[in-house]
Amino acid sequence: MPRLKFDHVSFLVRNLDQAVKDYQQMLEVLDPEQAKQIVWDEGVEQGYKLRWATFVNPNGASLQFFESENPNDLKLLEKYGERVHHIAFTSDEIAKTVEDLDKAGIPLTSKELSGPNHIPWLKWTFVPPRKAHGVLIEVAQRYKVQDGKWVKDEI
Repeated sequence: MPRLKFDHVSFLVRNLDQAVKDYQQMLEVLDPEQAKQIVWDEGVEQGYKLRWATFVNPNGASLQFFESENPNDLKLLEKYGERVHHIAFTSDEIAKTVEDLDKAGIPLTSKELSGPNHIPWLKWTFVPPRKAHGVLIEVAQRYKVQDGKWVKDEI
């Protein structure tokens, strides 16, 4: 049986550097422990550049911010502005979790897992908003932070 956890809330933003600066200032007051560690990364998914930063929460769900060159994300920004993009659950057996979701009749954006080009083990798919009452839900390979980088969480 896969081990799953609620992992993070991700925000689509226009300017990643400014969003991180603003949230770091707020978190230093609201949740100082979460403000201490930020993991930055970038990559290419489906041919489009992504940059993201995650405020690692050692005691619960993390906050993640990303900017994207994907035309679909740019359309979302134009239509709705900066906002929560998705919530994420992680699994130590992502393929099994996708199979379980499919068997349960839960729609997925794709049964084929995708992910950033430079982290080959990091894979994800999504439950579409129409099923999740307006929220996009990411289902991803479980990971942890080690030396400021994401590494596969071998539980």
